[in-house]
Amino acid sequence: MPVLPVPLTGRLFDAARVVTVVALLTPPLLLAAVASLPALVVLPFLPGGDLRAERLMRQLMLWTARLVDTGRRSGGPA
Repeated sequence: MPVLPVPLTGRLFDAARVVTVVALLTPPLLLAAVASLPALVVLPFLPGGDLRAERLMRQLMLWTARLVDTGRRSGGPA
């Protein structure tokens, strides 16, 4: 016997799933962005720090793009 007798399909459940995923993943993303701010302020003044700061920014942009892309691919609002 299935746990939920009603299948979780349809636009309502897809939208709820997207909202849940975004709601769960946004706080860690924001925490990582806020935690990296001091590094982004200091790194450009250190030797080789400009490349490390650029990699850090690229990683934050990649995480944000993946979070947005997850919502789009799962049928959520575009």
